Amino acid sequence: MSDREYDRIPYVVQVEFRTASSFLVAYSVNLSRGGIFVETDVEIPSGAAISLDLQVPGAGLLHLIGAVAWRRTPESPDGPPGLGIEFQDVGPQLGSTIDKLVSLFHGVHILVLSGDRQDRTTLARSIKSIISTAEVLQAADVEVAATLLTSEIDLAVVDLDFDTQGALKTLRAAQQLAPKVPTVALTASPKLRELARLAGADEMASNPPPFAELQIVLVRALSKPVSVRSTASG
Repeated sequence: MSDREYDRIPYVVQVEFRTASSFLVAYSVNLSRGGIFVETDVEIPSGAAISLDLQVPGAGLLHLIGAVAWRRTPESPDGPPGLGIEFQDVGPQLGSTIDKLVSLFHGVHILVLSGDRQDRTTLARSIKSIISTAEVLQAADVEVAATLLTSEIDLAVVDLDFDTQGALKTLRAAQQLAPKVPTVALTASPKLRELARLAGADEMASNPPPFAELQIVLVRALSKPVSVRSTASG
């Protein structure tokens, strides 16, 4: 697409991914199938042409052109607000970039914090079943978690029901890292879900989480961009 054609696209959404691993998860789950959901409050009408600018560590800025297939409003009970964007064919545009990133890919690092040894082991096994390339680091308490929680971690899965205060402290610590580490909070309590949300948890799941639910929240948290900005074009 020429610069002139690019300028005629009425909407531009700039999406920044935390790591190349995060982008690869988003690509394998969504982009490779011709679409992506972008969580945002911006109001862009269905059917509108849109330019998606992807900022990916190790790949630079990637440009995709698509259209808004559907919108989810903030009032929807089905999930966070955002845009469902469809693309014609991303293979030719991203093929060489994906090949390069895959060649450098060394798996994802996931921290599991739970005071119950059996729960930790079960969680780690389930995570490995969902993401075969995952290296799962296990922490029995908040002190061990604090030594393992660095910006090199791709995701932290935190059990709130065993040590609530320690879990909340870990969620807040993940928020303070640069870039912040995405988190999944596990709890059977609606009250603790609200506390976890206030502490910055990106996703919630039951405790113990059914396999299908764990799969959804893991992939969603891993592939979530660190920022989404919208600008008018042309």
